[in-house]
Amino acid sequence: MIKKMFLGVLALGLMFTSCDDDDDVVIIPDAGTLSGGPFSFTVDGQPDMVTGVSTDVSAVGTNRTFVITDLDLNILGTPPTLEALEGVNFDGAGRGVCLIWYLRYENDTNIDTVTNAADLTGSFSLSNSIRVERGPNADAITGGPFNFTVDGMADMVSGIAFENPDNRVGTNATWVITDDTGMILGTPPTLTAVEGVNFDGAGVGVCLIWYLRYENDTNIATVSNANNLTGTFHLSNSITVNRN
Repeated sequence: MIKKMFLGVLALGLMFTSCDDDDDVVIIPDAGTLSGGPFSFTVDGQPDMVTGVSTDVSAVGTNRTFVITDLDLNILGTPPTLEALEGVNFDGAGRGVCLIWYLRYENDTNIDTVTNAADLTGSFSLSNSIRVERGPNADAITGGPFNFTVDGMADMVSGIAFENPDNRVGTNATWVITDDTGMILGTPPTLTAVEGVNFDGAGVGVCLIWYLRYENDTNIATVSNANNLTGTFHLSNSITVNRN
């Protein structure tokens, strides 16, 4: 009888101990792997939605949401479900690149107040990202302006760069050199080719250097003035070359 009572008390003690242990369980979030994409859309006023995105079935975390950012991780939206994510119209965001992430997190995470994913704190796990390109997009180019003297000596440009290289989108690419009225003087295919152009040979005047991203329906191969470009394309800002 005493033995049975002892075993009963022991079992009750183990039960309370087990309950106490459950209260102390610490959840370590794990967003796992996000699958799907990448996606490439044309900014044309028509809705563009993602499909086929899936999350890892082994993902762990009390709370969950999708996070959409730009390349600098600025948060553009936090659709809470896959259905909400698939309802996002990426065409409305304009040209550029978005990243889709999956977030699993605990209540101490600041996702409701933070504006950049790099500033997330607390207990959370962010998955890999899926790239969403919205193009074509030539991005911005930097460098110059250049001032040369027409004296028979070769004059080449240098130091031209992209403001955000990862932001470039488009099936085809080329550089375009025009005069100040848009007349196309040359279309060097690469930056190396641009840097090989001798502007002294063009004589006195002004040239403009542009970067073009475009799709196959663009008439760059036949047009003589950049103002007459048609099709699906995006022309960057220009860099001035003064030939004095």
